[in-house]
Amino acid sequence: MLKVLIFVDFWNLQLSWNNFHKDKTIKLLWGEKLTCALMSKLGDDCIYHGTNVYASVDTTDSGAFRRFLDKISMEKGYRVVTKSRKPAKDIHCKNCNKDILDCPHCSQRLKRSNEKGIDTTIATELLKLSFDNIFDIAILVSGDADFVPAVEYIQGKGKQVILAGWKNSSFELKKTCWSYFDLDDLMPQLVTHNEITSK
Repeated sequence: MLKVLIFVDFWNLQLSWNNFHKDKTIKLLWGEKLTCALMSKLGDDCIYHGTNVYASVDTTDSGAFRRFLDKISMEKGYRVVTKSRKPAKDIHCKNCNKDILDCPHCSQRLKRSNEKGIDTTIATELLKLSFDNIFDIAILVSGDADFVPAVEYIQGKGKQVILAGWKNSSFELKKTCWSYFDLDDLMPQLVTHNEITSK
């Protein structure tokens, strides 16, 4: 049997999901639904060995998002890795040499932060867990071309990385991975029946 480990770049998946579904009430079904949908694309000789979810967290978060991640981490086989976002510098206009602190449309204070360390953590864990022979096949749920070097190296050592991405995106990563499938095709498994029929 081939051991399968799933690696999910949380914000890459969530923001792409939001772009795909203009109706923001359509929620991604995490846990067993996501696992079963991804595993359904593989053969009967594959066995699920877990899902690692990687997310950056704003240090000023009220706690709702952290509670959401805690809930995900309690799903069977799930492990959630978080990194704190770092405050970003203010937006600076080079023309007038002033900082832009408030939105020019609604006057709300602009709050910016940088996601630091998530891509590096995913790449490091892909490499480490492949060296430790934890998986034979990694399903990478992302679209970030930054993973190309790690994927090339892992596959050069006899492992397979399969990309779960979106149609018309992630071309560099799709070319590099052993195989890929489109999340668009998994919609019937990732949303409730009522959400599908109402689209």
